[in-house]
Amino acid sequence: MIPEASERALSVHLSVETSINIYPPASDTIRLSLDILSFLEQNGFDAHDLLKLPAISPRVVDDTRPLRDYFVSSSHNTYLLAWQVLGRAASECYTHVLSKNARCIEIDVWWSSKGLIVTHGYTLSRGVMFKAVCEAIGEAISDEDWPVVISLECHVPIAHQGELVDIMKGAWGNKLVQEPLEGVSGDTISPKDLKGKILLMVEYYPDEYCQEITVESEALDCHSCAGTEWDVISEIHYEIDPVLKMASHAQPKISDSLADLGFYTRSMKPIKHWLTEELPSPPHPPNILMNISESFILSMLPHSLSELIEDSRRRIRRIYPRGVRLSSSNLDPLKQWRSGSQIVCLNWQKFDFGMQLNEAMFAGTAGWVERPSRLTGVSERKVKLTCDVIGISSMPRPKEHTEFTAYVHAELFNHSKNLDWRSKHFKCKNVPDDDGADVMWDGRFEWEFEEDDLTFIRLRILRHEVLSKDEEMLVFCARLYDLAQDWRFIHLLSMDGRCTGATLLVRFIISEI
Repeated sequence: MIPEASERALSVHLSVETSINIYPPASDTIRLSLDILSFLEQNGFDAHDLLKLPAISPRVVDDTRPLRDYFVSSSHNTYLLAWQVLGRAASECYTHVLSKNARCIEIDVWWSSKGLIVTHGYTLSRGVMFKAVCEAIGEAISDEDWPVVISLECHVPIAHQGELVDIMKGAWGNKLVQEPLEGVSGDTISPKDLKGKILLMVEYYPDEYCQEITVESEALDCHSCAGTEWDVISEIHYEIDPVLKMASHAQPKISDSLADLGFYTRSMKPIKHWLTEELPSPPHPPNILMNISESFILSMLPHSLSELIEDSRRRIRRIYPRGVRLSSSNLDPLKQWRSGSQIVCLNWQKFDFGMQLNEAMFAGTAGWVERPSRLTGVSERKVKLTCDVIGISSMPRPKEHTEFTAYVHAELFNHSKNLDWRSKHFKCKNVPDDDGADVMWDGRFEWEFEEDDLTFIRLRILRHEVLSKDEEMLVFCARLYDLAQDWRFIHLLSMDGRCTGATLLVRFIISEI
């Protein structure tokens, strides 16, 4: 049972309600403007019937393909409620993200004066006991769930790793894959073979020198943060565990008993020639998973794009955010998906552009989505998207603004080109706090582009500002081919991912050119 205080914190920091556009609420709970009702009546539509229709229809996912053939919904710093440097860790965070179908989660485990704890080491974040985290994970996974990959960032001396292994085995039991499955090759094992199971990512350190990221790029990252988030942190002082404070920055050795638990997902940082050469077993372990930082992978794009795509056809790749994202902002997952990376880790604490795309990719699924066979390149056909944007009902007014000017900004994210459109501006006056604003834009846009299975569309409502940046108010984001065509009501979310009661009447038509 999640304590009430933790439940409120999770609601504030992690709740995202994308599913409202897949499973619409009862129509009698939605207020529509008189103008919208009149428009529908004139065009022969019943408002209540239209409100029952989903705006998003996710496709059924085949569960029999090899693991490398999927994108996986992934959480970075899963244990944190807020900023990765200042946040508090909580075991309930795992319960929450797993309930939202995150299928790759992260545990940073350290040895402290209190024993094994989960925390963000060398920062001011506050930890939680490792055993409590493992128990929460075990309780959250049912027999029918798609497999969960756990990235274990082990900062525990080898002398204490036996306790680490015992806790995981005790908390997860038969859910933890502890040895190869009989009759199934590691190269062909599928989610179907692993329903209800936990795959543990255990780091492998080969004898060769590992060059995961250059000192220069780390220095550039830190320099880019100077004068911003670092200034805030420097003025805050938390008590840091004395054992953690003395911990070595060097990676610990991995005991045999711990390494054995990483059979299907043995994590490794890039070594020389990793992209162009095989990693045979032996001398390397079987089923290597490449674990790469955002900074390092971006340094390889776009010049190594084709090689990265080819590499992703033979093994899984995980991308984690660069360490200087102190406020838990996110990388652009679409760029990484296009390069073939299967596991792109995001900070679920912030519903920014990265998390909006992630929600659009995995909404209505079990957290695993089939990768398209063609990730990029010349398309076989062109398509046209036509969208009518009629109007909005019950748009919440911005804080301290009874009058404001609002408009719609539509964006398309496509491998060949990005497109955008803005509606006319509409001035809202004397907006009541309870019903919000009603606006009729009656706009249309048409976009032509190359067909691409990794195309996304985003609609935002913004408040126009004369002397500063326009304020984002509401958002909707979807994978293009999950969009339901024809007339629909889109339920718009706030910029922290909550339902607002606002609906936008639109029509989407996709046609081949």
